[in-house]
Amino acid sequence: MSESFLQAAGVTTMARIVRLAVVVVTIALFLGSSIHALAGQRELSVIFALAAPLGISAWGFVRAGHNEAAILLLCLVLTVVVTMVLLLNPLGVHDVAITAYCGIVVFAALLLSRGAFIAVASAIVLAACSAFIAELLGATRSHIAREWNYSQLVEFLAIFGVFALLGRGTVEFASTSLGAAQRASDDDPVTGLANRARFFANAERILRELHADGKPAVLALVDLEDFRRVNLVVGHRAADGLLIETARRLEQVAAGNLCARIGDDEFAVLGVGVPEAEAEAFARRVHEAASFDMLGVSLRSRLGYARFPRDSSTIESLLLAAESSLAHAKQPDSRRFGNVAGRL
Repeated sequence: MSESFLQAAGVTTMARIVRLAVVVVTIALFLGSSIHALAGQRELSVIFALAAPLGISAWGFVRAGHNEAAILLLCLVLTVVVTMVLLLNPLGVHDVAITAYCGIVVFAALLLSRGAFIAVASAIVLAACSAFIAELLGATRSHIAREWNYSQLVEFLAIFGVFALLGRGTVEFASTSLGAAQRASDDDPVTGLANRARFFANAERILRELHADGKPAVLALVDLEDFRRVNLVVGHRAADGLLIETARRLEQVAAGNLCARIGDDEFAVLGVGVPEAEAEAFARRVHEAASFDMLGVSLRSRLGYARFPRDSSTIESLLLAAESSLAHAKQPDSRRFGNVAGRL
């Protein structure tokens, strides 16, 4: 499964969740306004009625692709509505505040980025403290304010903090675990370079962008000479060390370009923006980086390369062209290597 496909699937899933949240919250605000109107609670009905259009406006953010902005707006609208309801609640704020505010902060923890979540949590704490203090000062409609003291506010903040930390901690842990699993599936376990699947996905995306911009590239393919024999002579652990050193050297030459291990003893480097006149020189540097002495072993490599878009326009055909070039590279020294472009 390609990285681009996973990213697209993640964006689609998030958009569906946000759209569902917008619909549910908007319907709840409309119902709240209607119920309070029927019950004769005019002020509460007006509060819910004024908040409902804001819920609808969040839909515009979703349609424009701004999912986080939509969730942020919903959280702030709900916070304001809950605070106003608490100020008008004759039974006090404590129990209702715990339920409502903690629900909002968990909702924010699950769907917002870290910075946006901190902003929402701070706004909720500010609103809750204002509601509690207003009740303690007798500025609300509570009939039981005389039974309260500041310890109730401390209790609320403690419970709220537990909900916020658990909600956000769960999200952070899940994100870290999924990220590690994604990297494990996309990276070569020995060298840490991109594996074949990730190379194809990233190279395909890069070539599409280069084609749109009219820019060139070169794909250099190196095959370690007689690496199976080296593996038997020095052992698997030492051979892994040679692969790691090869990867390190290739990354230095790649200088930020896409570098991958696409086979047991085969590496690929996609040089982005390398002009056609410099393609051979770039390929030669890649070849020389994969030829070195280490652990008493003289590691040598063969090279093939192909140029984009002259030799091919897709990553699959470009790789085939480079492999065809590699098949004609008979000498392991840097003076001889295949050049498919020279024969096309």
